[in-house]
Amino acid sequence: MASSAQALAPRWLKVLVIVMSLLLVAGFIVVVAEIARRMSTPNTGRSPAGAFSERIALPSGSRVVSMTAAGDRLVVHVELPGGPAAAYIVDPRSGTLLGTVQFPPDAGR
Repeated sequence: MASSAQALAPRWLKVLVIVMSLLLVAGFIVVVAEIARRMSTPNTGRSPAGAFSERIALPSGSRVVSMTAAGDRLVVHVELPGGPAAAYIVDPRSGTLLGTVQFPPDAGR
């Protein structure tokens, strides 16, 4: 004959397995509902291309030579009047100017 502790062990394990199974099912339902919600609502976190209009003032007579993506930044190579060059670092998501780097011709090594 089994002792009372041995008789309680299977019942306790059955309850634990049922509770964990319910938690797994509930978690799966939450994940599926969140995926469905994200797919059905428009993404307001990102602005679509062309959603902003930003003007970056360049010195008079300068011209844009090239643009290069560098990580999550846009580097605009600008030739300034008189020969020096500069790099304008821009955030492509918002169009804001983050900084400039000047390359004067007499700053050789």
